[in-house]
Amino acid sequence: MRKLAYTILTSLLFAVTASSSCAPSAQDTDIQKETSSKTLKDIDHRAEKRKRKVLSSKTTVRPSGQIYYVSADGDDQNDGLSPKRPLRSLDKVNSLDLKPNDGVMFRRGDIWRGRILTKTGVTYSAYGRGEKPRIYGSPYDAAKKGEWIETSTANVYMYSEELPDDVGTLVFNGGDEVAIKVLKVIDEDGQTTHNYTGESFSGGYDLKRDLDFYHDYQDKKRLYLCSTKGNPSERFSSIELLTRGTIVQTVDNVHIDNLCVMYGGSHGIGGTTTKSLKVTNCVVGWIGGSVLTPYPPKGRQYVRYGNAVEIYGGCGEYIVDNCYIYQIYDAGITNQTQEDISDTSRMMRNVRFSNNLIERCEMSIEYYLGAKFKPTDSYMENILYEGNILRLAGYGWGEQHPQPAWGAHIKSWWMHYNQAYNFVIRNNIFDRSDANLINVVASKAEWLPKMENNTYIQYLDADGGRIGQPWIDCKFNKEFPAAVEKALGEKNIKITYIEK
Repeated sequence: MRKLAYTILTSLLFAVTASSSCAPSAQDTDIQKETSSKTLKDIDHRAEKRKRKVLSSKTTVRPSGQIYYVSADGDDQNDGLSPKRPLRSLDKVNSLDLKPNDGVMFRRGDIWRGRILTKTGVTYSAYGRGEKPRIYGSPYDAAKKGEWIETSTANVYMYSEELPDDVGTLVFNGGDEVAIKVLKVIDEDGQTTHNYTGESFSGGYDLKRDLDFYHDYQDKKRLYLCSTKGNPSERFSSIELLTRGTIVQTVDNVHIDNLCVMYGGSHGIGGTTTKSLKVTNCVVGWIGGSVLTPYPPKGRQYVRYGNAVEIYGGCGEYIVDNCYIYQIYDAGITNQTQEDISDTSRMMRNVRFSNNLIERCEMSIEYYLGAKFKPTDSYMENILYEGNILRLAGYGWGEQHPQPAWGAHIKSWWMHYNQAYNFVIRNNIFDRSDANLINVVASKAEWLPKMENNTYIQYLDADGGRIGQPWIDCKFNKEFPAAVEKALGEKNIKITYIEK
């Protein structure tokens, strides 16, 4: 669970075609294995090509207003109006009196740590050559700053720096390994136990398993890590801390382009009800895991959260295009709101998620709209998910989820109304999930999205998904294509069944 085995799947797979019998001959099986191998190699190739396209994308945005330039070796005393006189810090960027149509350009190849508080109507993008500018939510590399102090418990180290914002996880050596967050489960009698093992657990000194960590952010604001292979700063060359908070906080009419947003404990890019948000040519990775609420009811665990790109609430012209999104605790991209806890109506209009590569997120794309009080005034309209390559839902570090059946490439949640019109999901690849391959439901059949020309790849007899109205749970077997066609109008379906 700690070392993310990215390649363990492909060495175990072979497929059967949608029309094959339940008992193929030895010759048929050989053909099926060859077909599966070709399919997976083709998907690997297409995904790598998509990733290279995102990583190499050029800056084409041209804000018509004032443009400010920012570099890691700039000076906040500069005016920032030229690449030769760049500003330096995110604090300075956040304090600028920006106007609609202005732009903020970060120099490629540089790294900033902190948050961007966007301003209405402003574009945030990149200038220069090289890798995309990197905006890290992690306050510092904990292998290089601060000390890991030995405690009285064998193999348990305490980090020397105060961390008041809850840490979702620790990412070691750029993703080679990841820590497991230990949380207390509070019993009815007030006793606390380890959320994974069920053993009595009172704090950091009770850690036992390698790379388990505990963050006492409410009291001493210290982080404890169990490392059975020596001091963490000697064991790892880099340690990034996913601290709570959205890295790029959005408002109306914002365009985020060609940025790399990483290592945050809440959301990568996002905000609440927004008139327009465009996210293009971006990389978003290693996001989430912090606690949503500080004090859970007795007998329950803390709720953790974190999405790569999110609007929670109403939206209009919400576009995410040509982005690479990976290793997200919850959803890669989401439009959502739970209006059954409010009497406020919400509209979600003109949403397009297109041409993205999303890998190893617990959910690739998530949407839901509750409307208990005013269902006629809260609905989705003109929604399009198209041309996305969605891979390995539930196989990333988000497997720390306590719910075993959380993952899906499209996740709509069965408890919500999901009233929608002109909602289309087409030309996407849904490549394996550890739970639902897709989860597409609504309170009425006419509110369901229409599916067309999608590719489905999953283990034979594994979880195909929860679909339709009334919804049904489908296995990924020979009946799956007909079930998707009947429930969601899927046309020109492409299926690859995989046997272990």
